[in-house]
Amino acid sequence: MTLEATHPLGTMPGMEIAVAHSGGTQAPVNPVPPGAVDCHHHIFDPRFPRANSRSAIWGTVEDYRRLKQRLGLSRSVVVSPQSYGFDNRCLVDALDALGDEARGVAAVPLDVSDAELDRLHRHGVRGVRLYLIGDAPTPPARFIDYARRIERLGWHIQVIAVEGAALVAAEAAFQALPCTLVIDHFGYVPQPEGVDHPTMATLLRLLANGKTYVKLSAPYITSRLGPQSYADLDAVAVALIEAARERVLWGSDWPHTLVTSDPKPDDAAMLDRLTRWAPQESVRRRILVDNPQQLYWKD
Repeated sequence: MTLEATHPLGTMPGMEIAVAHSGGTQAPVNPVPPGAVDCHHHIFDPRFPRANSRSAIWGTVEDYRRLKQRLGLSRSVVVSPQSYGFDNRCLVDALDALGDEARGVAAVPLDVSDAELDRLHRHGVRGVRLYLIGDAPTPPARFIDYARRIERLGWHIQVIAVEGAALVAAEAAFQALPCTLVIDHFGYVPQPEGVDHPTMATLLRLLANGKTYVKLSAPYITSRLGPQSYADLDAVAVALIEAARERVLWGSDWPHTLVTSDPKPDDAAMLDRLTRWAPQESVRRRILVDNPQQLYWKD
């Protein structure tokens, strides 16, 4: 059967849940532990128009709640997307709607006021997202200026590299950061080179500094094999977990705005892939529960 209304107790055996912008309807084959967190998703609400007038995809809080239910997740981290610029109204609205089961990562200019940072913190924001390349890149040398702005709040910097070479070029600046650094989307380690690419060596050195996390999210960005397994990222994921299982996170990247064709990624299948990367239940619990708790809910 297909669920048409949200069930307060989560998925039931045999239940199917259709979710906007997510392929498939089944729950994961391997149930997640209680307290599991999706550490990377977005909310796009038509009540908050995007700065660049994009309107191809809308994914609301209610849509996302259906995905949480289908996957069996307890909490999530809402990340401000590039298309909203420095407008965090949609992010704050989503955090208010989701309550303490959610935390946020905002986009702010360097000259943002302390009062605005404090306001965002009260709504559940715990980090700032910066881009290395793209429409509004931040030079690596300026990351430390952001680190000084957010230090008193205990926030982290989340970086999206967009391509592996940008991460390699930024390594020295990132090693010098006094704050925690979170790297999106497998660090953009290119395929088919994978673990043999210089980006992987850079990523492993950053993980070794004890202050860097990496998200196993959006495998479709670099995969050459494609859905639904994205199996060419298996070796990268395993190597990252072996290097720093205490600082690896998992994220859905729903509603998958970078995937413009059908079928959309099957979020349950992507979550099940974690079992291949981390066969031990204790390691999966660390990735899905303990690491997010340490980073996002420490206060």
